Amino acid sequence: MESGNYWTRFNRRAVSRRRFLAGATVLGVGATGVALGACGGGDGEETARPQGSPTAAAGGLEPAGARGSFLRAFSYESLPLDTVDPHQTQFGPIYDMHAAVFSKVLKYDSVYDSIIGTDLAVSMPEVVDQTTYVIKIHPGATFHDTPAIRDNLRDIAPELPGRELTAEDIKYSIERQIDQDSPKSALYYRSSQWATVDQMEIVDPYTLRITTKRPTAPFIHFLADSNAAIIPKELVDASDEMNDVKLMVGTGPFILDKYVSLQVSRALRNPAWFARELLADQGLPDRPIVDYYEVPWFTGDPTAMEAAFKAKQVDGFGTDNPDIVQRVANDVGRDMHQSLGSGLINSRFLMNDSAAAETPFKDVRLRKAVHLANDRNWMAQQMASGGAYPCGPVAQAVKKWAFTQAELATKPGYRFGGQEREEDIAEAKKLWDAAGGSAVPKISVVTAGIPTYIPTFFPQFQARLREVLGLEVEMDLDSTGYTKLAQGFVEKRILLSLGFDNGWNDVDDYTFPYFHSTGAKNSFNLSDPELDRMLEEERAEFDDEARRQIGFELQDYLLDKVVGMLIWVSTINSSVWWPYRKNLWFAPWFGNTFHRADEWIDQNDPSFQGRA
Repeated sequence: MESGNYWTRFNRRAVSRRRFLAGATVLGVGATGVALGACGGGDGEETARPQGSPTAAAGGLEPAGARGSFLRAFSYESLPLDTVDPHQTQFGPIYDMHAAVFSKVLKYDSVYDSIIGTDLAVSMPEVVDQTTYVIKIHPGATFHDTPAIRDNLRDIAPELPGRELTAEDIKYSIERQIDQDSPKSALYYRSSQWATVDQMEIVDPYTLRITTKRPTAPFIHFLADSNAAIIPKELVDASDEMNDVKLMVGTGPFILDKYVSLQVSRALRNPAWFARELLADQGLPDRPIVDYYEVPWFTGDPTAMEAAFKAKQVDGFGTDNPDIVQRVANDVGRDMHQSLGSGLINSRFLMNDSAAAETPFKDVRLRKAVHLANDRNWMAQQMASGGAYPCGPVAQAVKKWAFTQAELATKPGYRFGGQEREEDIAEAKKLWDAAGGSAVPKISVVTAGIPTYIPTFFPQFQARLREVLGLEVEMDLDSTGYTKLAQGFVEKRILLSLGFDNGWNDVDDYTFPYFHSTGAKNSFNLSDPELDRMLEEERAEFDDEARRQIGFELQDYLLDKVVGMLIWVSTINSSVWWPYRKNLWFAPWFGNTFHRADEWIDQNDPSFQGRA
């Protein structure tokens, strides 16, 4: 194992390549096994600070010099691990399809810089006071209408194709997720966002007035968040489901044309998109510019994907291994681009007794011992072929809410110096022994089967726990990917896990749903009155800088007093793409594919020659 500071080595590499960014283009190429490859440019900095999306800056878009053609790249978009229902799914890859097909009230123009812009709303909501919001939406936003959609909905909702979206659809999309009488109520993982809503008043077809029960500072963020899709009531059945590809009918820039699980996702431009002329003054009239996009399944076979890229059958290339991407980039005379992802490779504990199991991890000292025993710098080198970085409670790609690298490196469990690691290991052993760790029986660790580098890494994780703590663990592989994990978390019966979790956009996403005693993602059986108080304080604080400071205090509390979810590492995305692809956009996680509407293919670029 290479010694020294992981970040020093990574930053040195990034500077030498002079191409480091903080985000991944989600229509790029599979780069880390879950997150997708970065696209864009910019000099690497010694601190590897994230850069914002060029699409978020005025004048940052290149005027379209051509129309038509298509976008194609490998990805995980056709991976429906639980449901295709945009409100009930909890797995990132399918967020990409939803983001292209459905509209939201607002959207993130740049996740890295926490820049929120409008989508259905004609302007940012009027904040009348700290509990009252007035939302005005675009007239003429119509649901997708094609002969295929009309045929699919003939017996379900014949009146929907071409129907105008109104304030009533927004009201319904929120109410649906907080309906405690729904047989699917347990599946609304974002319910803690909308539970703050007290009343919604339809002022007119294009105006909605929302009153919250209490001041809720991130409410604007909730309207822009990854899963805030606005859906039509007509497509939801009596069991409160819309789990059918034929029902993926929205008002977004693309119309779903084909979706075959583990094979392909394809969508056509929506010629009636309500926002098609909003960037005409930037040289992008009548968006989307391309006729369609297609996303073949990320095969995991780098040789086949490399061949497809070099033959220009896809527009970009990336794998789990940055060295392979660098070689391919050299082969085609392009720079490799690297970026920070925001998805979290983590372990969750069952902290308190449940009906299904007695947990040995009720004592925080045992949880903290596991936290300190593992060297995150070492894990970052071992996982994803080195395409990972040590990660705090909030991923550093979301820079507004995350500890900097320097701050994180001062914290136990993240320190990388030789003496510091020895101190952390000594403290881990001390805590383990003091809490009676020798009595802990062998533990089954439910381990995600996707991406494959997680179960591949497990033997090293197993050996480290045995070596430092004497803790024996065995892998309980979730061969489906995450089905067993998801069900186990809902039922609060998994003692210890190892897997991927989504990347998020705001500190509230990373904390409140997981750690509040009422949180929909609280799989830990956690109830901490002080933590609840802090989480509620974060939501109530409208001063932006004060809220940031509360967010940092929350993260410190989670690392020191709770230790319920151990965030080990996040991904570093590596990719290369052909220069004929213009207006690439950037995001550290799935769910931002509405930016595909701005992209275009320059058929006059020399690199376009020979494109399949």
